[in-house]
Amino acid sequence: MTSIDREPQTENHGDVVRRLYREMRRIRRFEEELYRLVSTGAIGGTTHLCIGQEAVPVGVSSLLTHEDQITSTHRGHGHLLAKGARMDRALAEIAGKKDGYCQGKGGSQHVAIPAIGHMGSNGITGGGLPIAAGLALALQRKNTDRVVIAYLGDGAADVGNFHETLNLAALWRLPVIFVLENNLYSMSTPIERTSACETFADWASRYKGIEVARGDGNDVFSVIDLARPLIERARSGEGAGFVEFLTYRQSGHSKSDARVYRTREEEAEWQARDPLHLIAVHGEDHGVTADDIQALDAVVETEVEEATRFALESEPGGAEIALGELGEPVASDARVAGPSETTPGATITVTEAIREVLRGEMRRDPNVFVMGEDIGTYGGAFGVTRGLLEEFGAERILETPICENSFTALGVGAATGGLRPVVELMFGDFVCYAMDALVNHAAKLRYMYAGQVRVPFTLRMPVGRRKGYGATHSQSLEAWFVHTPGLWVAFPSTVEDAVGLLRTAIRCDAPTIFLEHKLLYPARGTWPGDDHSLPWGQARIVREGADLTLITYGLCVDLCSRAAEQLAARGIDAEILDLRTLQPYDREACIASLTKTGRGVFVQEATGVAGVCDRVIADVLPDVFEWLHAPILKVTGAHVPFPSSPMLEDLMMPNVRDVVRAALQAVAD
Repeated sequence: MTSIDREPQTENHGDVVRRLYREMRRIRRFEEELYRLVSTGAIGGTTHLCIGQEAVPVGVSSLLTHEDQITSTHRGHGHLLAKGARMDRALAEIAGKKDGYCQGKGGSQHVAIPAIGHMGSNGITGGGLPIAAGLALALQRKNTDRVVIAYLGDGAADVGNFHETLNLAALWRLPVIFVLENNLYSMSTPIERTSACETFADWASRYKGIEVARGDGNDVFSVIDLARPLIERARSGEGAGFVEFLTYRQSGHSKSDARVYRTREEEAEWQARDPLHLIAVHGEDHGVTADDIQALDAVVETEVEEATRFALESEPGGAEIALGELGEPVASDARVAGPSETTPGATITVTEAIREVLRGEMRRDPNVFVMGEDIGTYGGAFGVTRGLLEEFGAERILETPICENSFTALGVGAATGGLRPVVELMFGDFVCYAMDALVNHAAKLRYMYAGQVRVPFTLRMPVGRRKGYGATHSQSLEAWFVHTPGLWVAFPSTVEDAVGLLRTAIRCDAPTIFLEHKLLYPARGTWPGDDHSLPWGQARIVREGADLTLITYGLCVDLCSRAAEQLAARGIDAEILDLRTLQPYDREACIASLTKTGRGVFVQEATGVAGVCDRVIADVLPDVFEWLHAPILKVTGAHVPFPSSPMLEDLMMPNVRDVVRAALQAVAD
């Protein structure tokens, strides 16, 4: 074995064999005991075992430090233990106990221990790949020699994230190594029926700048020999690596899998190459006796017994988590913003205001950067980032390929790695590509990992109609994000609010969605100053009134203002409440206004089916019902896809006449 010459001088090869055997045996016995506990009902839920694959994580982790990071998969117990996790706390986590690493919130598939560089296992196939690339980007920006290992299975090589992330990692020479554990089956389907490639290493080799290797994943020394040069290369700043290890899971996909899709002859062939058997045989040539193996087994057995007792006797975890741990946006602190190009009190557009906030925050904090499609020389689809490339350069105005899910998830990973990314989507409609990154990752990581990671991530997107853009470029999809726990949503209607809310979004530790209506970009207002900020969940009274409350946000604030003028001419005094943020929203302000006026109309551009309007009305109704003189009405966009014809678009959008008609109905009732 050539690796014997590269082991630390203080450890002879026999000691190396003993150490590696013990680590693999720990994983094997942990999973066997876990299977027993799950099968007997002592621990609930499901689990995915890696029995037979222990050599890969043990070999790779033998080359890492706690400062190096990994992302893992749903089949991740081996990655967790090999990186240095305690067996007792890992088992307690799967058992849903408070003493688990994530207080029982993550369970078998969603565990993180940032203190040892384990940045999270992931229940979405391929979901962790762009997050790993984002972590690698953060390490690269901090000029460290640390690396990120992104574990994946063969099934993940068939998803878009695989190719999108490898492309980004190659383009940006990121210090990330993709470690593919090829166990021949995507759940139950053999790889020859799912993947049109000779090897996954062949696929990876097509990306310029990625160093590729392929070999035996059951021989821990082969694993070390293949992974070592890739890790050393990434540490030296030469870019990403990819290694495909051929291995075999001896268990089923999950606890209910009877493995009917495999022959017992095939299983017997692979069991003859069991990683524990191979290293034990290898050890005999270097003085590791059967008694040594038996002694190591006994040490591990004691650890398993103690871990089981600890897990079963620990206090159950709780479902609750403080809002502060979720990173609720609050008013920015007194830190001085970067110098602006705009004098306080000057009249500017919403476009210019957003640009000035981005400029000021990037000047103030070197961890802030902007990422998205065509945001450099072109200045973004709506010109928001125009001129920023010249000041901050391509490393902080980071232009991406067209791969919304992966660059959004990469931003999430960069945020958990300590940066403050502001990701721009060209059109809000394209968020459909990025929903996995937002809903399954940005929104959940801090909760699943019990507050151990923060996600200071901002996603900006232009939304809403603009004459003739059509069905795939005109939608207002804010209700999707309001529905997702853990995401915070802002929809400003003025220059002042765009400045205050965006500044808070960038500075807070929460994943925030910042919605910018296309027709508001040219709207003019007053620059409120370099340190103006606003908290989430604080509505604005646009107009005081006594007879009727118009609740709205975004572009419809102006619509309601014009309707209120017509209502005033009829002797009806309408109050206008601009929510400004949709999650959280200002429930108290809505209740106070509706209690005062006794009548309400909710106005929004988006469809009224399961929209923000329905959420707010249903939420406040129990507290205002006895004060109401009429039902709360809705004026919304039609529940149809957007037509391309500007004339037809006007017909489906709410207008002043619709709002006045609804208000008159409420007053008449």
